[in-house]
Amino acid sequence: MKLSFAKRACTCAVAVLSLFGFGGCGSSQQSGTITWLSARPASEGSIKAIKQIANEYAKSHQGFKLEFQNISDRPSYNQKLKVLASSNRLPELWDADPDPYFAKLVKDGRAEDIGKLYKDIGVTNRFYHISTKYPTMADGSLHLMTFNANAEYFWYNKDAFRKAGIAEEPKTFDELLTDLQKLKDTGVIPIALDGKDQWPFYRFLGMIPYRETGNEFLAKLKVGKESMASPTGQAGIAFLQKMSAYFQPGFTNSDATATLNLFKSKRAAITYDGTWNLPSYVDDSGNLKSDIGYFRLPMLGKGDKTAPTDFFANSGIGTAVSKGKLTPQLKDFLKYLFGKYGDVALNDYRVIPSVKPKGSVKTPRIYQDVLSDIAKVNDYAQVWDVQLDANTVSVLGRQCQSLLVDNTSTHEFAANVDKAIAQYNKAE
Repeated sequence: MKLSFAKRACTCAVAVLSLFGFGGCGSSQQSGTITWLSARPASEGSIKAIKQIANEYAKSHQGFKLEFQNISDRPSYNQKLKVLASSNRLPELWDADPDPYFAKLVKDGRAEDIGKLYKDIGVTNRFYHISTKYPTMADGSLHLMTFNANAEYFWYNKDAFRKAGIAEEPKTFDELLTDLQKLKDTGVIPIALDGKDQWPFYRFLGMIPYRETGNEFLAKLKVGKESMASPTGQAGIAFLQKMSAYFQPGFTNSDATATLNLFKSKRAAITYDGTWNLPSYVDDSGNLKSDIGYFRLPMLGKGDKTAPTDFFANSGIGTAVSKGKLTPQLKDFLKYLFGKYGDVALNDYRVIPSVKPKGSVKTPRIYQDVLSDIAKVNDYAQVWDVQLDANTVSVLGRQCQSLLVDNTSTHEFAANVDKAIAQYNKAE
């Protein structure tokens, strides 16, 4: 019989918790202080916007204080979160993805019902569709607040396209592959890829399955009702393999900074990135640089299950409220926060917010265009590294790297990923 997180002994984790800056089993928080364990860096615009609004709120609410504990290194953050959860020491607010581990915490009664919270404070309709849809659990419940709305695009250097004789942005996957070959023939790196962090592997792997089935293939795959050996799974693997012929040499060891430098220096014609990195593509005035263009996820061109306006968009990591810690004070602050966040985040910090701005949008055209794209997303593409369990994602990353350096076959790839999924579902 599995023990719930709450039933595990707190004393077993005291030493570990001390290393992370938490004391023993008793509460050490000051009266009126709300602690937020965050996986975002303190320098991120969304954090700055929240702090600004919290400081304004504190001026009229004596004793109120919002205290962030930022751990931007995700492995370290995840380790801390698990230690705190296992010893029933989660703070009022804590960041999490809507992944299988978070689903366990929800099932164990560790997170408040955010859907009910939004309804109670009257902000349900203030959010962009993607910002409530992305963190929704498989059973339809919502247990994560969101503060960002992200869109992922292929960014390209216009000069490289002109030199390769590419007059229009590719609309289909076949056109994309044709354009990549044209770019390669000019001597430029067709596409710079962040292979070290692996997440682009999962996006390319999932592009064909998404256009063919929407999110149905992934939903069935993660519960063992679909296989990577199926025609759809093999089509996804084949597309990733085709794309890899156009990545930079040594792409498996190239991190986000190196990848971005290849693109910004024009040694690479295209890169795939999200709007969380939008500042890298704009000038000092916040306008998209004149020599950079972008396009959405291409289509199959025939038999597409999804619309051109549907693509990889998400709301980033979410934030949970610990069960039983949604005090009247915290509830009132969150109402105040969401009432102001859309405008402050977008206009003051140029963050694409989860909340629709109330006032006029003062930011450059690129931000307004991204918001327009996000508003049109109906059936967003789910990301594999959130939907699948942590061990399967680890296996998937290794298999992608091995496949792309010719150390494994497509059938071995499929068998190993299917096996990891089966092992997880059996354990559950």
